[in-house]
Amino acid sequence: MMQQLKDWVINICIVVFFVTAVEMILPDNKMKKYAKLVLGLIIISVLMKPIIKIFDKNYDIDTYASRAAETLSKGNYSEDFTKYEKSNISSTIENFNSNLKTLCEKTLKEKMPQYSYDVQAKTDYNKENSKFEIKEIKVAVQDGKVQKIKKIVINDDSKYVNTDKGNISEETANLIKKYLSEELKVPASIIKVYKP
Repeated sequence: MMQQLKDWVINICIVVFFVTAVEMILPDNKMKKYAKLVLGLIIISVLMKPIIKIFDKNYDIDTYASRAAETLSKGNYSEDFTKYEKSNISSTIENFNSNLKTLCEKTLKEKMPQYSYDVQAKTDYNKENSKFEIKEIKVAVQDGKVQKIKKIVINDDSKYVNTDKGNISEETANLIKKYLSEELKVPASIIKVYKP
């Protein structure tokens, strides 16, 4: 017990000496506060080692460090990284679509305020280029008039399909396609304009 206490005190002295020496040679810049944080964590870990040993007799920092290094070297983290990457790409695509929808609706409303717009965007992630690409933009254009109420059928086995989809003038559709194509720098062929 006395030998362990002696070793602990010696370790504290060595670490404090090391930390003091490192702090003396650190330049006065933004990095100094981060280095002091790390050095403080080192001191805390040395101080906490005997307390941790009381609760866990088999505690050995070297064992934990070697296990962590072994896990990293084996690549066990790659599955978690792949799952995180897919989740991140999925949420980014969702946010990108939402922002693209808002941007298109806002710019179209500013350009042609006589219509109201509902935009749906479809994007995808290209792994080769590491870029998000716009695959399709659908723009539903409604004039400022009050829309007719659509037929609603209750308790009917046949599904009601709206066949009243009208067309807007080709001139207006081309104008919207050209405007969005120039604003978003995408080909006009991926932009579909229709009247709901």
